[in-house]
Amino acid sequence: MNLKHIFISATVVAAGLLTINAAFKGEPKDGLDKRKFIVTMTEIKENSPPKKGVEDELEFKGGKMFSNFLYEKLEYKWIKYELKKDSAYTDEQENEVHILEAEISTTDDTDQTMLMTCSVEDYDIRGEIKITKKDKLKKRYEFSGKEKAKKK
Repeated sequence: MNLKHIFISATVVAAGLLTINAAFKGEPKDGLDKRKFIVTMTEIKENSPPKKGVEDELEFKGGKMFSNFLYEKLEYKWIKYELKKDSAYTDEQENEVHILEAEISTTDDTDQTMLMTCSVEDYDIRGEIKITKKDKLKKRYEFSGKEKAKKK
């Protein structure tokens, strides 16, 4: 092997390592990646006024979402989400507003399904959670909140 081959091999390995490192630590994968929201979860029951809400933290990371509330109530850990909409528009004050819509769903061993839809408009989030078993609605929650301020 001559010096030229060694130099080319070292360059290829270094470029590969930099690419892998950038993929793990780099920019967010989508508009929700690496974001946390503080929300209030409120159970919605038909023919009765809503109860006082429970504070929760929703965390989006690496294509998955985690909710302390869902983990404590239903033992759901990190659940994959799918971004349904990622767009922007300019409002009346000429500010650009970024809108994201996501869907999160999972079915557990007992055939219970959790479907969560959420909409993020800049730093505000709102949405609903439906928990069904055999296509019958068991529980329904609504939530809204704001993005958690990031520490510097």
